[in-house]
Order: sequence, then C-alpha cells, then structure tokens
Amino acid sequence: MSTRRRTVLTVVVLLVIVAAAAAIGVWRVLGDAPDEVSLAEAEELAEQLQEDAGSEPAAPAAGSDAAEDESAAPEEGDSGGAGAADDGAAGSGAGDGDARAESAAGGSDPDEAAAPDATVASTAELDGTWTVDAETGEFTLEDATGSFAGFRVDEELARIGAFTAVGRTGDVSGTLEIADEHVTSVEIEVDLTTLRTDDSRRDGAVQRALGTSQHPAATFSLTTELDIGGAVESGEPVSLAAPGDLTVKGITQPVTINIEARLVGSVIAVVGSVEITFADFDVTVPQVPIVLSAEDHGIMEFLLLFRRS
Repeated sequence: MSTRRRTVLTVVVLLVIVAAAAAIGVWRVLGDAPDEVSLAEAEELAEQLQEDAGSEPAAPAAGSDAAEDESAAPEEGDSGGAGAADDGAAGSGAGDGDARAESAAGGSDPDEAAAPDATVASTAELDGTWTVDAETGEFTLEDATGSFAGFRVDEELARIGAFTAVGRTGDVSGTLEIADEHVTSVEIEVDLTTLRTDDSRRDGAVQRALGTSQHPAATFSLTTELDIGGAVESGEPVSLAAPGDLTVKGITQPVTINIEARLVGSVIAVVGSVEITFADFDVTVPQVPIVLSAEDHGIMEFLLLFRRS
C-alpha cells in the first residue's frame, strides 16, 4: 500500500472515530436530562413508598400470641424456675388483667399523637410536625424514587444547540409544621456538595460557582403561614404561593415558591419551583468548553415526601 493511500485511510478512520464520539456525546447529553418535577410523579412515588413499607414483615408486637409463646417457653432444666415465676405472677394476674381490659376498651390518652402512618380523614388531623423522608427510596439523576432538589438552566452547547442542564441531589432534610389548618413553619436544607448534573464535566464547575467548599448547604425558611383549610376533604391538590427566605452561598434573598401538594395515604407529597437570578446570590454562570453560553437565571425545583414525625 502506498504512503498516500495509508495517509488517506488514516484520516478516514480518525474522522469516523471523531464522528462516533460526537454522536455518543450528543446521545449522552440529550438522553439524560430528566423531566421537570410534577405532582403526579410525587404522588406515584408516595404510593410506592407506602407499598414498599407495607410489604416488609413486621416483628411480633409485645403481648402478641407469638411473642408470649416465645417468652413463655422454659429452657430445658428450668421447670423449677418456671413454677416459681407462676407462683409470683398469681397475685398480680388480676391487676394485669384489669390493665389489659382497660387498654382493649380504648383507655389510651385521647391527646396522644397520631401514629406516623395513621390514616388522615380531615385537614384538622394534619396537625403536628412532618419530616422529609430521607430514609426510603433511592436517588439517581435519571430515576429518583425519593425526595430531591435541584436546578434547571438553559444553555447553548457546541455542536448540539439549545439544551436544558439539570442538576439534582437526594440529600434533602427538613420539616413542616401544621396547626389549625395552616402550615405554620417550613425549614428545608439541601446539601449542595452532592449536587450532580446530567454531564460529569459540568459538576466541578457547578461546585465552584456555588462555593460549596465554604457554603455547603442551601436553605429555605417559610416567612408567612399558608392556609390549607379543607385540603384533605376536597381530595384535590393544593396550589399555593409560599413566601420565604432562600439562602445560597451564604446570601439570603426573599423568594416566593409556587408549590403543589397532596396527601397520599400517610404521606404529604410536595413539588415546587421558583425562578432565581444567579447574580442575586453572587453565583457566576459556570464556564466549560462544551457550553457556548448559558442563561444568567434558572429554575430551582424540588420534590419532597413528608411523613409525620
């Protein structure tokens, strides 16, 4: 083979490799961006969460037949001890029986807090503290099955064109307080150090832009109570504008987050979003080679599943 033909063949092979790599890059970028958060998705996750919890075998409750049979069975060679225990229990049997009868008749304190998974029949029964469920479900950028928070930013990418960059994390904690059919308090914290985007090449730039080495968390605190009267009875989703203080990179700004919420069994499913301007939080738009330009504003969004504390 002549030198000329070898050179032409080499160039053709390189062009094929470059084209294939570009195609893979386009597929990777365009194929990974998750959809915007939706209440329908949150409701589905809340239902699945409760189904999974219900499928786990429960340990025998204290006082159940299984537990009593296990504890009553004497060990070999210990019949004398068992007899002594029976004699000692005889005098207290009547008292124990009375206590059990009182318990069976519903003698518990009526003001006792509702069980975490108790069915809620009215808005008034929502009173109490609800906590972001961070123990169940799994998080991946493409397929989260639990609570998460993140952002969406429109970009212009080289060789690709317009694209929406998405970053999310499943490391979210917080509580909401409900009293007299009002949400009286909301405190949410997001660990930004675990924020991941749809392209790993962008992650480092995002971390630097947010200054996570010095300000690892973003927080939101509700500043005005929200009226949710009749929310449970209506059976419909609740749409609210939630004013509060958003803190990013150590800077706090007032925002109003548009939220949707619905009670699904024993879980409150909440989704929300708000547009923010990066300069308000001293955040500079990250610069990476593949990004030709990016908007100076974006959408902060979240999907949260709350359980009664």
